[in-house]
Amino acid sequence: MIRPVWQVFRFELLRNLRRKTWQLAAIAVPLLALLVLELSQGQTLAGAIPGVNLPGINTPAFLSPGSGQRGLVDETGLFPVGDDGTGPGSLRPFADAAAATLALESGDIGSWYHIPDYYLERGIVYQVMPALNLNEMSRGVIRRHILQSLQDEVDSRLLERLDRPMRLSVVREQEGSPGKGPGPVWAGEEFALLLIYPFVLALMFSLFMTSGYLLQGVIEEKETRVIEILLSSLQPGQLFAGKVLAYGTLGLMQLIFWLAGIMLVMQRLPLQGALSALAQFALPEGALPLLLLYFVLAYLLFASAYGILGALSASMREGPQYAVIFTLPAVVPLWLSTAFIEAPDGPLVLALSLFPLTAPLAMLQRVLISAVPAWQVALSITLLLLCSAALMWLAGRVFRVQTLLAGRMPRLRELPGLLRNQ
Repeated sequence: MIRPVWQVFRFELLRNLRRKTWQLAAIAVPLLALLVLELSQGQTLAGAIPGVNLPGINTPAFLSPGSGQRGLVDETGLFPVGDDGTGPGSLRPFADAAAATLALESGDIGSWYHIPDYYLERGIVYQVMPALNLNEMSRGVIRRHILQSLQDEVDSRLLERLDRPMRLSVVREQEGSPGKGPGPVWAGEEFALLLIYPFVLALMFSLFMTSGYLLQGVIEEKETRVIEILLSSLQPGQLFAGKVLAYGTLGLMQLIFWLAGIMLVMQRLPLQGALSALAQFALPEGALPLLLLYFVLAYLLFASAYGILGALSASMREGPQYAVIFTLPAVVPLWLSTAFIEAPDGPLVLALSLFPLTAPLAMLQRVLISAVPAWQVALSITLLLLCSAALMWLAGRVFRVQTLLAGRMPRLRELPGLLRNQ
C-alpha cells in the first residue's frame, strides 16, 4: 500500500521540481525581489564595482549612482554652509536658484536643495534634479545639515535626540495577565497593510498554485488517457494520495522560499517613514509555525476539492471554471483587509477566521496585527481540520475508476450514486 504511494509521490515531486514555471515562481521571484532591492540601493550591475564595466548592461537612469555633490539655496539664512562646501553631505552653497540651476545644468552638482523663506511655517524643503534618480534623492543629507547648523545653540544631547527622537515599539496589552508588563512587540497598526499583504499573498499564491497544479495534472492524465495505464497497476486512492503529498511538498517548499525572501527584503529595506519600520519587523512569536500549519490544513482542503473537480471534469476548460467556487470565498479576507485592521476582534472578522474556506487568510491577518485568543485559534484549526477530513473522504469516494475513466462530467443526479460507489 505504501510503496505505490511513495512511487507516485517521488515521480510527481521530481517531475514538478524540473518545471520551469515552478522554479520561476518558487525561487526566481524572491531572488528577483532581492536583486531589484539591491539595484535600488545603488548596487547596480554596471558601475557597482570601481573600474569594472559590463558591456551590454545599461543602468536605468533612475538607478544611476548619485553625484555625491549637492547644492543648497537657503532663503531663511538660518542654515549656512561653509565657504569650502564641506558641510554635511558635501553641500555647496548658492546665492539663489538661478546660480544653483546653472551649476546643475553644467553638471557641477547632481541636485540642489531649496529651503524657502516659509520653511519655519510649513516645514517644506525642495530637492531639484534634472531627472528622477532614486540614488540622488536623500532626506537624510538636508536633515543632518539643518540639525548640525543648530549645534552651537542647542545642547549636544538634545541635538542627538532631535536627530533620533524615538524608536517607537507598539505593544499590545496582554489580556488576563496584569503586572506582567506589555505583550509582544508589533510593528503597529499603521503598518498593518504593509505587513499583511506580503505574507497573505505568499500563502495565497502558494496554496492556489499548488492546488492548481494538482487539478491540471489529473485532467491532463485523463485527456491523454495516461490515467488508464496508471489505473492498471494502481488503485485510485493510492494515485490520489501520492499526488496530494507531492504537490503539498512542492507548495510548502515554495512558501518557505517566499517567506525567506520576504524577511530578507524587509530587513534590507532602505526606505524612510513607514516602510523603514519593516526593516525591524519580526514575526510575532508562534506566527511562523501557525502559518505553516494553516498552509498544510488549507492545502489538504483545497487539494481534496481540486482533486474532486479533476476527477469529475472532462477537459481543462471545465476544471478551472468550477474551481472558482472555492477560490472566490477564500480570498474574501484579502478584500476586507481594512476591516481586520479597524476591528480585528469584530464579529465579521471572527466569523471569517472560523469559517474553513476563509480561515487560512483571515486568521493569518489577525495573528500578524493583533493578539488572537488561543481558543479562537484552536477552534479555527479544529473546524478546518474537520472540513479537510470530510473533503478528503469525499475525494476518496469520487476518485474512483468509473469516474476517472468517464469521458464526460457526471450529471447532478448521478453524484449520489458515485458517492455510494454504484
